[in-house]
Amino acid sequence: MNPKYLTVEEVAQRAGEDGFPRNVRRAVIPHLIKKGLLHGKQEDQHQLVADDDALARLTAFGVEQFVYNQQGYSFMAVRAPIEEVARHLAAGPGVANYEASVQPLPMQEDVAFEMAGDVRQAFLVQMRASPEWSVVLQTIHWFQNCDAVMVTALALALSRHFQTVAAASWDDDFSGSSLLVCENGERKYELSDESDEVDESDEDDENELHSWVRFYAFFYEQGIALPASFIGTASGRATLYVADPAAVLRADHIALRVPRPLESTGPHVFEKLGMMAQALAEGADDEADFLSKMRAGVWHQAQALLASGQF
Repeated sequence: MNPKYLTVEEVAQRAGEDGFPRNVRRAVIPHLIKKGLLHGKQEDQHQLVADDDALARLTAFGVEQFVYNQQGYSFMAVRAPIEEVARHLAAGPGVANYEASVQPLPMQEDVAFEMAGDVRQAFLVQMRASPEWSVVLQTIHWFQNCDAVMVTALALALSRHFQTVAAASWDDDFSGSSLLVCENGERKYELSDESDEVDESDEDDENELHSWVRFYAFFYEQGIALPASFIGTASGRATLYVADPAAVLRADHIALRVPRPLESTGPHVFEKLGMMAQALAEGADDEADFLSKMRAGVWHQAQALLASGQF
């Protein structure tokens, strides 16, 4: 039976009413067709995509609903069974408390949360759409410099321990979203969704696949799903809120210690200004150079953190 074909715009509209998730779909679908992950064809100079099982599977992935309208965030994903990841994390030196199999709640308005300088109320989750990935949600709707270092250290450590792929991602509301990918304990590559870089090695995309598209396409290619989420800390207890709790197969609460050398001493805006001043002093020429130096600094700090045995 021949499948029905849809325009890219028709598929984008399935992402909801908001413009940003639709824009991501418009950008990544042609790329996924070229990669052979979706079935497409050209008709009257329009790109069409088959409305088949492959489309249904891939459109369950993506992180745009998670990152949309966030003032900052940090998370880490590793391709490893959640039972093994949970066992490894619970025994780690950076974990102050571990509670397995907690119940996420539906998203609510005006959920209270409190930023703490010495601990992160994080959650390890396994999503129904991407059960082979274990994801640590560390901060949602806020961010400090230490968060990039901590999720990168987790990605590096877990990638090395399980000899697999892991990715750290964060957004500080100043420099856009960053992604750092590790494979078998080695840094493989990094991306920013605000960079103008193109992938000059990707012949399938005629060297025109911009970093913004590559950032969001990564999660579709790898099969990682993250819904709209929030972490509340009302009454001193951390609670995970998600758009659809039924989409979460398992959620564990993790209290992560912030290593003392990384503890923030003030608002992130002052941290960012200090980073920018340092980058200028080191000769950063433009935004792309600054972002590259920033990610390199995060990587080196993450390596040092693991070497110290604190995390």
